[in-house]
Amino acid sequence: MFPLLQLPSSCIQNVADQWKTVELYEFSFLSKRAKGVSKRKKVDNSVVHFDFFYRIITIYKDGGVDCRLGFEHNRYFVEWREPPSLGKHIILFLQATQNFLKVTNCSFQQVGMKLKAPLTVDQLIMTIDWLNESKTEIGKVFIFRATWQMFEIFMNRFRKPVDTLMVLESDIDWDGTVLKPLKFEIKELFSFQRCLWLNIDFLLSIDTKTISVDEIDISAQDLNMFLRSWQEGKTNQNLNMVDFVTCSEIDVKEVVKDCGGVLMDPRTTKVKFSDREFREEIWIYGGIYIRRNDGRLAVIQTNTFQYSEDDRDVEKYLRTLEIWNSEEASDKWMRKEFFILFDTRMAANN
Repeated sequence: MFPLLQLPSSCIQNVADQWKTVELYEFSFLSKRAKGVSKRKKVDNSVVHFDFFYRIITIYKDGGVDCRLGFEHNRYFVEWREPPSLGKHIILFLQATQNFLKVTNCSFQQVGMKLKAPLTVDQLIMTIDWLNESKTEIGKVFIFRATWQMFEIFMNRFRKPVDTLMVLESDIDWDGTVLKPLKFEIKELFSFQRCLWLNIDFLLSIDTKTISVDEIDISAQDLNMFLRSWQEGKTNQNLNMVDFVTCSEIDVKEVVKDCGGVLMDPRTTKVKFSDREFREEIWIYGGIYIRRNDGRLAVIQTNTFQYSEDDRDVEKYLRTLEIWNSEEASDKWMRKEFFILFDTRMAANN
């Protein structure tokens, strides 16, 4: 075997700089000197996806999978068998993960979690506390499945800033508990498939750029409070877009009451919006315009589908215009879908 560690430090480092992330990690177990060499490796473009439930680290490089490692026998291996329930080994698992991060100097581009058995409440709390204390940055957190008890613990105890929190579980058995306002920063996106538990106080505490929730059990009066709070500059200052689907139809006129909203003609008005998720620019024709004192514009989409090329449903606009201008209490404009843009970079053509 070539005596690599007997070479001068500069030569060793030049060789190590050519290695993959997983090769450096495995090299670090040879000796204290090898571990020091691994830590000094130049940062490359590798990104890490971490699955806490299955204890798997996936390393991506140049857009593809570079390597997968699984936790077994107190460390990570390229070839591994699916381990049994962690039990008392949760501490060893977290220590091994911390060692991987120190050696590779990687951050978590994505963290996947399942908040359900065989994970226990104690293990979840230890994991959350470890994440909170870790200096490693986290990009996206995906919660794939969860019990309400564990989800509530996560939302109330987690403190780490993230770019995205996406909850893909559509059948959390909510017990009616009122969730406390959010205590950690979500910079880019909060997304939830079925959000019966979401209340107005929690909604006002989410200061992110995009909120997308389905089956939100919220009233027209609550959405009105949400819009007016944004309009008055009190909350949700970073919003660019919300996409709500309510559990039942609510009156649009009640949603925008006292907001100074103006129903625009889709034949003469359109607004351009840059959609980050789909990486494209879209035009919204017509809509309800709401201005804030600082000049920012909110647009509530009112046509059939926000992503169509030229959505100018004139007949629908004329029908809703009659309802909009009517002072009869019986004339209601009922909807379940509310796609709203809040963006200083929107360009309007009138």
